[in-house]
Amino acid sequence: MKTKWYGTLFAGLIFGSLALSACGQKEAGHDHTMHGKESEQYEASASFTEMPEFLTKYTDNTQATYALVGQVKEELKMLNCYCGCMDYESAHDSLYRCFIALEENGEVTWTDHGAQCGICLEELRDTVELTAAGKSIEEIQTFIDDKYAPEGAPSSSEVHPG
Repeated sequence: MKTKWYGTLFAGLIFGSLALSACGQKEAGHDHTMHGKESEQYEASASFTEMPEFLTKYTDNTQATYALVGQVKEELKMLNCYCGCMDYESAHDSLYRCFIALEENGEVTWTDHGAQCGICLEELRDTVELTAAGKSIEEIQTFIDDKYAPEGAPSSSEVHPG
């Protein structure tokens, strides 16, 4: 009986630490609850095909995922992000904002928020996959909301009506 209790406790600790690190940054001492403007790094590039230099400190997988943003930018603008960044004082208004701070006159200002956050990256990957499969924005919104939204959160279609 005691062994089973320890096993349950160990599994709970592992799960809890994974959940807390979902939006963690690589740098030691980072407070992962600071998902606001204060903790983001910005870098401008000439287009969506020119990746920001800050990505070189992240994995090849993260870099490849960022390279997909331009393919689904309109879809990303219609989706909620569920890592908590939409709830802060300088809130993100969509999943798009987790990767792009500003798009103006063809220039793109990237943010590293998405690179720091497993939830943002997973939502982006799901969006790319569903778009490639020919799903509508309504189907993508429903999928993302069902998979990531905490109970009681407004859906993407409520926040970003089509």
